[in-house]
Amino acid sequence: MCIVFIYSGYHDPESYYSLVLAANRDEFYDRQAQNMAPWKEDLTIFGGIDLEAECQSTWLAYSFSEKKLGLLLNYPEIKKESPKSRGKIVTDYIKSKYTTDNYVPFIRDNEDDYNGFIFVTVEFRNKEPLIQTYTNATHNLQTWEQTCVGFSNNLPDSPLSKVVAGREIMQKICEEYKSIEDKSKLIESLLELLKSKERHLPDPILQNRRPIDYKYFSSIFVCIPSARYGTRTHTLMLVTKSGQVDLIEVTMQSPINLSSPNWKRSNFQL
Repeated sequence: MCIVFIYSGYHDPESYYSLVLAANRDEFYDRQAQNMAPWKEDLTIFGGIDLEAECQSTWLAYSFSEKKLGLLLNYPEIKKESPKSRGKIVTDYIKSKYTTDNYVPFIRDNEDDYNGFIFVTVEFRNKEPLIQTYTNATHNLQTWEQTCVGFSNNLPDSPLSKVVAGREIMQKICEEYKSIEDKSKLIESLLELLKSKERHLPDPILQNRRPIDYKYFSSIFVCIPSARYGTRTHTLMLVTKSGQVDLIEVTMQSPINLSSPNWKRSNFQL
């Protein structure tokens, strides 16, 4: 289970940024993964790699050459007997020259092979960022024009309570720290948001889906020590109106010791 917030400052003349993104990756602590880095086969692609998938797959990646980002969220209501790795959806999209509109038909042809997912994309081919989502639960491709949006492990039109709360905080942060002089404050405030353990309840969707352990999943930062599962990677993306991109990843390093986790911070400026 993961979460992402996206703020568009394109229409705010006082904002230095056209887009700000903040995302958490939730995963089992013992699942091996590679930190965000340029991919060997294409140094213009930046992303982590799931080392336990049957093929190269990722939860989030950005292509500098194609000016687009893709990320994947789990939708637990759809489960298959022998599913393929959903991370390949992001990998194939990022490696291709397709826009989201042109790529989604390829997903539809094979979506029965995957467990439930919400595919989130941001394209920067034009000056105004284009934010879209596609899910195999409804087969709908949606375009989002709101100033601030958030998505997690439910249908985009039916957000979890923590998404609604986090979205409001995200917008306040981006509206307060929108100048270049406030860049460090913006980054630290976004990381603080992603590390929030405040539980956002009630949440009828979570309580119905997970009647026993829903409380653990009601916070933006998830931590379930008994299952060795939780938030292990924070990703930030800052895109200025002049086109400069900052990618920041803060991730737990394996082997993960929850009593004294080792967090590594990586910065890429493109």
